[in-house]
Amino acid sequence: MSALPTPSRRSLLLGGGAVLTFTLAACGGSADEPGENDGGTATGEDGASTGDGGSASDGGGASDGGGAAAGRDIDRSVPYLELAGASSGKMVDLLLDFRCPPCRGFMETFGTLLRDLVESEELVLRIHPRPMLDLGRDSTYSQDTAGAAAAVYAQDPALLLDFEEAMYAAQPESPDEPEADIEEIARIAQGVGGDETCLQQIRDRVYVPWTLEVVEPAAQELEVGTPTLIIDGEIWEGDWTQPGAVENVLRS
Repeated sequence: MSALPTPSRRSLLLGGGAVLTFTLAACGGSADEPGENDGGTATGEDGASTGDGGSASDGGGASDGGGAAAGRDIDRSVPYLELAGASSGKMVDLLLDFRCPPCRGFMETFGTLLRDLVESEELVLRIHPRPMLDLGRDSTYSQDTAGAAAAVYAQDPALLLDFEEAMYAAQPESPDEPEADIEEIARIAQGVGGDETCLQQIRDRVYVPWTLEVVEPAAQELEVGTPTLIIDGEIWEGDWTQPGAVENVLRS
């Protein structure tokens, strides 16, 4: 275990947490193609220049998110979607990209465990849906799916893990396989209980600017790839593919 390198990075993302980085089986910097692995390090290059929201509008006219439909919204000041906030257990942040194959493997392996720990309020889980893998390629898939996750959460946080499971199940098997478009993403959300307001927010890309302007810059400041776990102030440089490794650190 080692401490977070700088307090400024700690406070930017978590206000007191730290980074637990999986150095194996990870998607790396923003310019990577899906499935490439450079050891789990995302760079802060201007491939992520997200502050003006240009990538969102270039990808199909993202809404500026100025007003949430039907009075629903998320907290856009933080880079995560929080589950089991009343828990007094561990604070667990999970950084994911829906186009990242190792993230799919991670959630297929540990999704049930995370769900159980959330439902029993043994930990607080904060999902950071990143658009990382869009930033060096001609695609809006990562940002559209991340924005869709926020729309599902805005309707009902209890639907978020169901949406994640369904979205990873729909992840293309190879870089050559077509990616779901915004209508297909909306249909996946509908399949887990998304209502018409949720589906319209997905189509309007209401939360895409949040993923580009809040979620991704915070992650890049930490210089991590996906999947990354952040747990209570210490960095674990382990291998999530090793049996028992994640269970032990989450339950200890």
